[in-house]
Amino acid sequence: MTSEILHHSRRMPFPARLRVVLFMEDQILRLGVQAIMSGLATGVETYFAANEFDFIGKVREHAPDVAVLTAANRRLWTVVGDAGGVGETGSAGGVGGENPSPRLLLVIEQHQTGDLAGLPADGYLIRQDLSAAGMARALDQLAAGEMAIPVELGRSLIQQAAAAAPVKRRGALTSRENETLVLLVRGLSNKQIGRRLLISEHGAKRLVSSVLLKLDATNRTSAVVKAIRMGLVDEATLADTAN
Repeated sequence: MTSEILHHSRRMPFPARLRVVLFMEDQILRLGVQAIMSGLATGVETYFAANEFDFIGKVREHAPDVAVLTAANRRLWTVVGDAGGVGETGSAGGVGGENPSPRLLLVIEQHQTGDLAGLPADGYLIRQDLSAAGMARALDQLAAGEMAIPVELGRSLIQQAAAAAPVKRRGALTSRENETLVLLVRGLSNKQIGRRLLISEHGAKRLVSSVLLKLDATNRTSAVVKAIRMGLVDEATLADTAN
C-alpha cells in the first residue's frame, strides 16, 4: 500500500499551507478519515502513511504542522521524538511559528476518555463521533496554537468527576494561576500566556510549572484533565475553546 497526498481548496481559516501526516492501521477508520479529509479545507496537504515506518519517514520528510494517530499508535510519537523528530507534546508551540514541532492529534475510542492523562497529546477526537466539522475544528484550533478538546469529551470528563473520588492536589491555585490554567486549557504556549497576562515568557513558565506542581501533573495534558476532574474548568470554558 502506498502513502497518499490530498490537496484541498480553501474553506477554513487555516494558514496558507497546513501539512498533516496521518497513520491508522484500521482500514475502516482510514477510509473514513480519508473521506473526511477530502472534504476539508484548503491549502491543507494531507499525507497518509502506509505503515509505521512510513509514518516516521513522512514526519521527518514533510515536517508536518499536525500529526494524527490513534491511541493504539501513540508510542510512535515517542519513537519519533527519541529520534529528534519532534519536540515535547503539550508544549503548544505555534504552527509554523514559535516552535516548528508538529502538534499531535489523537483519535481515541469512547472507552479511553477516562485515561487522557496517560495519552498526552495536543488535541483529541473521539472515533465514534468523527465528523468533517469536528476534524476541521480540531485542525483549526491546533493551527491557532490552541488545544483541541471536543465539548462532548469535556462534558464526559466533568460527569466522570462528579462520580469519582476527589483528585489530590498539593495546594489551592492563586488567582493568577487560575488565569494561567484557563489559558493552558486553551492550549496556549508559554510565550502566548505571557502576552495574555502581560508578563515575560519566563514568568509564564514559572506560573505553568506552579500549576502543574499543585495539580500533581506530569505534563500539560495531565494538568488539563485533572483540572476538569477537580471542577476547576467548567463547561463554559470548554465551550469557549471549541469556538
